[in-house]
Amino acid sequence: MFLAPKTNKNLVSIAGEITNPIGDTVKFMTRDSSYITTIDSLGRFAIEFDLDSATYLSFFHGVESTAMYLKLGDKVDISIEPELFDESISYTGSEESSYLAWQYMFQESRPSVDWFKISEQELDSQFMVLARDINAELEKFKISNALFYDVELGKINSRESYIRDRREILASLPQPGDDPIDFTYPDLVGDEVSLSDFLGSVVYVDVWATWCGPCKAEIPFLHDLEQEYRDKDVVFMSVSVDVEKNKQDWLDMIADKDMKGVQLFADGWGQITKDYAINGIPRFMLFDAEGKVADLNAPRPSSDDIRPALAALLN
Repeated sequence: MFLAPKTNKNLVSIAGEITNPIGDTVKFMTRDSSYITTIDSLGRFAIEFDLDSATYLSFFHGVESTAMYLKLGDKVDISIEPELFDESISYTGSEESSYLAWQYMFQESRPSVDWFKISEQELDSQFMVLARDINAELEKFKISNALFYDVELGKINSRESYIRDRREILASLPQPGDDPIDFTYPDLVGDEVSLSDFLGSVVYVDVWATWCGPCKAEIPFLHDLEQEYRDKDVVFMSVSVDVEKNKQDWLDMIADKDMKGVQLFADGWGQITKDYAINGIPRFMLFDAEGKVADLNAPRPSSDDIRPALAALLN
């Protein structure tokens, strides 16, 4: 009696051809694993690996990457031109990956929209067009791959919810000339310091963290600005969103970089980030000598616009 060989239902196979490859490898990366294979002299490659379940993954070649989605047992062929990358990639054997490639190019081809400045009517119109065109492509997975359909539909709905919710938050922020939302945090020696303590002075606030590269890049410019305005009625206030376990890093960096001004420690993304809708740092804010909001998205110290902004408030 002969038994038929067992098949590995978890195995996925990917083969491809790269026109004018950059380097000699390609990489596939899931959330917790990566798989690398070499490209031959004709630009071809092949790789097999096991998956525990259907999953999203990224395909890397050169400095570019793109999203894929594989089901257990999939056999996929890829063709790509690295110089064009997303514009050129095509898949055989993975409709989900083809959809992800189409969706990326569809989003890229649309005119740029500032979601937080357009009117409510224009916002509704934009989302209607997006839903119509994307859902038309996504609908084919409703039966063939309901899990993929639900996840992708959820992404679309989550994006819309995020944009609408953030629009409401931004609309509720104090405007130039309004009273600010006060905040209080401990300084270097643990004394509680508030924004309102500096009524009568222009206050330039820097929300930053020691782990933030762009924040650290601004420190030399901020130092120069502080020196230049040391005899002016300007308070330079830095509020760190480092967490408690990194407090010593904060103290060390202040000393190492000879950082001046008022240094406050918010211990993470605290109330200041909620009150002022801060979801990226560095964020600079200006408050005038009367204690009113001047600019909640003020120029950075490295910008040519910061000195005119300070001069206008001082005058």
